[in-house]
Amino acid sequence: MKILVVMTAKATLHLLDGEQHPSGFWAEEFVVPFSLFKAAGHDVDVATIAGRPPTVDLTSIDPQFLQWVRPQGSPDEDAANAAEYVRVIENTPQLKAPLALESLTEKDVADYDGVYVSGGHGAIGDLPKSDELAQILRWVIAQDKPLATVCHGHTSLLALRDGEGRWPFEGYRMTAFSHDEELVTNMAGRLPLILEVELTRLGARYEKAAAIWDSHVVVDRKLTTGQNPYSSKALAETFLSQLAKG
Repeated sequence: MKILVVMTAKATLHLLDGEQHPSGFWAEEFVVPFSLFKAAGHDVDVATIAGRPPTVDLTSIDPQFLQWVRPQGSPDEDAANAAEYVRVIENTPQLKAPLALESLTEKDVADYDGVYVSGGHGAIGDLPKSDELAQILRWVIAQDKPLATVCHGHTSLLALRDGEGRWPFEGYRMTAFSHDEELVTNMAGRLPLILEVELTRLGARYEKAAAIWDSHVVVDRKLTTGQNPYSSKALAETFLSQLAKG
């Protein structure tokens, strides 16, 4: 099988107060699914807007920071995890020369068995603004392919509309990075959008884990969504199960 991983190419995020905040993709949300996809024997392509190499959010590979983005009481494996994230990122050629989203055709999309959109706050800055990504996702929907997103990867869904101007995921159960989780980041009150608010406004049946930062994954039809970085493993495993169903 063949999987397309879509990633943000933004290295900073423009906040409401004008700050260009250092950002990028979140390491766990790429490395954990990518490694599971490869271990399952799948070919994996990476694509970004204009084919720009993605930038890792440095806080996502900082063992001292990782303790703040996992549930209270979870195992402290932060140093080992951070080292593994760095190792995979440094040794993944797809990150050094990703495909350009603009170059992908309807036939190219048909060759993939599923599409996974990785997250990171950087995604807010480019994924919802790409007409080409919106077209790719329309093809994914039309071809009835499994689609998965995690955390801020859901920003890729916001601009989608069908021929009648409706959001194609209206009424779907889904999760995403929660407002409660945004409120404990150092960007609280300055973000261009809050995913929980936006998805609910568009008509999603939003749900989240009972505890902040805990893993939560939702499947509704061909869409699989994960709430936060700690959901990455469960999301990838669930997505692989969806792919196996065809």
